[in-house]
Amino acid sequence: MPTSHDRILVTKDPALAEALDRAGAIVRPGIASATLVRDLAIRGAQAMLADQQQDAEAIERLVKRTTAQDPGYDPEVLADIDRLGWGAA
Repeated sequence: MPTSHDRILVTKDPALAEALDRAGAIVRPGIASATLVRDLAIRGAQAMLADQQQDAEAIERLVKRTTAQDPGYDPEVLADIDRLGWGAA
């Protein structure tokens, strides 16, 4: 179908063929491969961005907790953890 958008070529190697077969059965049986590749690329990008956002939020929580006046643990115990936990000098 004519379009003003650029097209890309994707080689349907064995790994991609297997992924399309497995995902196609779940997403919508009988869906065209090109449509499925497009849908999976969009969903994959969204999932990757969500993971990146969650990672950034987790790092921010860690920074806040470890730099807080009351981080939720005893900093003196942590500083002496080797000796207290393992008897190390």
